[in-house]
Amino acid sequence: MAQHRNRRVILKTRATALPTPELFDIVEDDAPEPGDGEALIHNIYVTADPGMKGWISTAVNYASVETGATMNSFGVGIVVESNSPHLAEGDYVVANTGWQEYSVVTPGPKSVRKVDLADGPLSASLSVLGHSALTAYFGLLHVGQPKAGETVLVSTAAGAVGSAVGQFAKIKGCRTVGIAGGPEKVALCREEFGYDDAIDYKATDDLAAALKEACPEGIDVYYDNVGGDILDTVLSHMNQNGRVTVCGTAATEGWVPPPTGLRFERNVLVNRLRIQGFILFDFQDKYEEALTDIRQWFKEGKINYREDIAEGLANAPAALAGLYQGTNKGRQLIRVRPDPTL
Repeated sequence: MAQHRNRRVILKTRATALPTPELFDIVEDDAPEPGDGEALIHNIYVTADPGMKGWISTAVNYASVETGATMNSFGVGIVVESNSPHLAEGDYVVANTGWQEYSVVTPGPKSVRKVDLADGPLSASLSVLGHSALTAYFGLLHVGQPKAGETVLVSTAAGAVGSAVGQFAKIKGCRTVGIAGGPEKVALCREEFGYDDAIDYKATDDLAAALKEACPEGIDVYYDNVGGDILDTVLSHMNQNGRVTVCGTAATEGWVPPPTGLRFERNVLVNRLRIQGFILFDFQDKYEEALTDIRQWFKEGKINYREDIAEGLANAPAALAGLYQGTNKGRQLIRVRPDPTL
């Protein structure tokens, strides 16, 4: 087999606050060789995900990237060598690839997913037909459990996950309200993602009043991607038996030492609230079930999406930092090399 050179982005220093490009470095070495049952894929797109802040933090987290290791990420690429009966050269697959040009994968229903280009663009396999949509699906429908007619509030509502949450909630017959930062993102919520109303948290000094106006009948489900002060404020507007899905904590720069804030036990007690965190990987055995629904909704034109694509691995760290500054306009991807399907 031909020997390939591999460029990788490695974690140089762990983060104590929000990620910055200086935490990473680029190295070049020989690409790994696939063993028995494995395949080598040449990556085309990789992701920058909000959860990466926790993966590289000094604080305890559900997943961690060690210093000196390739930065972990999802990716989609083409099989260039295969020692597996389940993958052939030329197959496009989604897998946990890391920020690198070449990755070795072991085929399995929970680790590698083949891409059918008839479903949509290749990049969409990482966004509206991939992990961001799956995160929205399970966090909303399995954890939040909305009912037709209820009010669903979503933070970072114009983002890759938030925009999908809002659209899935509309499909299920809910009233949807988004929280986003800036007039452009608020317009996206209303005009592209079908939110019934949207709040620009950057333009108000009284979020409580804005929530009362936008959600006059209270909030039944809150899909939370940020935590912090916004969560504290939202909890006082939740209806009895309301549900809060905790998907992210983007509003908190660091967790060492732990931040302090309001005490919300009273709201939880009086309104019998359920607050539940979840990780996408908890639902791996249900991915195909969810993707069947999502693909159908996409085919029927019920889901809009946006992607923000940075060019080249060298720009991956800056793309990640931009997530927490709100500079991206949709699912943040990095194009590792030209997309042969375009």
